[in-house]
Amino acid sequence: MQELLEFAEGGPLIVIGEYHGNPGELAFYDDAGKLLFSLRFSDWYSEEIDSYWFPDVEPVFTGKGEIADALESFFRFNRVEEDKIDQLPPSSTLIVAGEKEVDLMGSGKSLFKLTVKGFKKY
Repeated sequence: MQELLEFAEGGPLIVIGEYHGNPGELAFYDDAGKLLFSLRFSDWYSEEIDSYWFPDVEPVFTGKGEIADALESFFRFNRVEEDKIDQLPPSSTLIVAGEKEVDLMGSGKSLFKLTVKGFKKY
């Protein structure tokens, strides 16, 4: 763990765990190495989008519930209320977090989703 913290250069850290050879868990650590929360998931990728270039802007975040609150506190994203999403520029990158999934959207299309299988705060 010390090597990972050194790699993070004093910042927070996300460790990706695997399940049957595929990504299956994200563990979120603070800058002191304390485990804050973990998220078990299965993933889905859009087949209609071959590639996507993320604009050089911070994504906008929306969602409700414990998972949304944990992700927002870790990343400190700009949060927008769900009823204001339609007022964003069409090219916005948006992260939508709920109790059952986390959806990353670009230009109004779902790029990939994490279907939540488990969530634990420490």
